[in-house]
Amino acid sequence: MSGLISAFPAPAPQWWSKDTVAVVTGANKGIGFEIVRQLAKEGITVVLTARDATRGAEAIESLKKQGFQNVNFHTLDVGSQESIDALAEWLRTTYGGIDILINNAGILDDPNGVNLEIAKSVLATNYFAVKNVTKTLLPLLRDDTPGGARVIVVASRLGQLKGLPNKDYVTTLTDREHITEDFVDSFVNKYLVDVANGNHNKGDWPDLTKLGWEAPVETYAVSKIAVIAYVSALHNTLVARHEGEKKINVFSSCPGHVRTDLAPNGIKTVEEGADTPVWLALHSPKEGLGKLYGERTILDF
Repeated sequence: MSGLISAFPAPAPQWWSKDTVAVVTGANKGIGFEIVRQLAKEGITVVLTARDATRGAEAIESLKKQGFQNVNFHTLDVGSQESIDALAEWLRTTYGGIDILINNAGILDDPNGVNLEIAKSVLATNYFAVKNVTKTLLPLLRDDTPGGARVIVVASRLGQLKGLPNKDYVTTLTDREHITEDFVDSFVNKYLVDVANGNHNKGDWPDLTKLGWEAPVETYAVSKIAVIAYVSALHNTLVARHEGEKKINVFSSCPGHVRTDLAPNGIKTVEEGADTPVWLALHSPKEGLGKLYGERTILDF
């Protein structure tokens, strides 16, 4: 990690304070927990969310024992619109608005392989829930956040297009300035249709064994392609809004192959994995809006 720091862009002047509010999803452990810890270390107010209330409370207790009193917990089942709405209302009444949203919650494929039930579950969490959380909390992002409010989606290099064999999809997705949410939805839904029909392994969809992955992470890769594309589509929508509306900076971020419960053989620490999402949240670069970042640099889609 230390060997990379010298090459990183210089940090912008501090704009945040204890009144700055960040929300992190899927944050009771792993990368999400570390993102919360690093943001709390900067002195801002951080809302840690998790589906399991007991685990969320334990995570908050752990952080407070480390000296962080600027952290709070609220339950969030990203797969439930009712739960998302409840979080939004609580944020509205408690803080009046938020400045940073980091969508971290995600799951992997079943190690026994892909079927329709698994594919629906992974995409529901990793793609559709990201959209639902973002859209519901978007009105809460403040219009006076210095430099603009921030939305960061934790993605993966497994979502880069070099793993996608279908050249028509690659051509459309490479044209990032014209990606639309409707197209991304159609991409995801076509994959689900192919899984249902048993056609998902016939050459159109990621075969990551060719990239050295032994685990079956086909649907995970599709979900990460989708969220990277969605971030570009969201950016395009925000840019097209009428002048004078609030500024919101959106990015996707690859933490790298981090050692967590989901990836026990990872090669990076959670501290290293959380670095770029936190950097994007606090030092939002002016270039590369709507794009994928890793190690504080723009990555190819």
